[in-house]
Amino acid sequence: MDNLSKIKKFSKNFHLLFSFLVMMIPLYYVSYWAFINYLPETLINVNIHPTPLIPNKLPVQLQLIGFITSLLPLSALVCVVINIRKLFSFYKEGDIFSFKHVRLFKKTAKALLLWVILSIIYESAKSVIFSSGNPPGSRVLNVGFTSAEITTLVVGGIVFIIAWVMDEGRILNEEKELTV
Repeated sequence: MDNLSKIKKFSKNFHLLFSFLVMMIPLYYVSYWAFINYLPETLINVNIHPTPLIPNKLPVQLQLIGFITSLLPLSALVCVVINIRKLFSFYKEGDIFSFKHVRLFKKTAKALLLWVILSIIYESAKSVIFSSGNPPGSRVLNVGFTSAEITTLVVGGIVFIIAWVMDEGRILNEEKELTV
């Protein structure tokens, strides 16, 4: 089996995986906010420090606000997954080097950077929502920048550099084809 056949085979599998993720990630967000009152507190407070002083259930209005707020990072994350899925759809067809790839890599890098910004906003909003049942003076606004955001920024930077390198490779490949 030659390398291109292997690339096509693995790309087909990854295309299926990312197709699955495009459906499952939004379903996770919907489920999280729909069943927030039934989840253990340890699962709810994974990324935030404020815990309610008085255990309470979130009213439907706050669940809806939380879900709407979660749409911000969700949209960027789904954009990343869709772009990666498109890349694998090109690879599974044997299309390896083209301007479409460069454009998708750049879009993916920008979506990753946007995801970081929107995640910080979302996590801050979650801290307010989860501590809203606390007495006045005990409510919390937690704005944080964690290692997850740093890692995502680094990955976004790497993806952008890969796009740059692929564009240079594409240009060299086009020049080579035009050379007699």
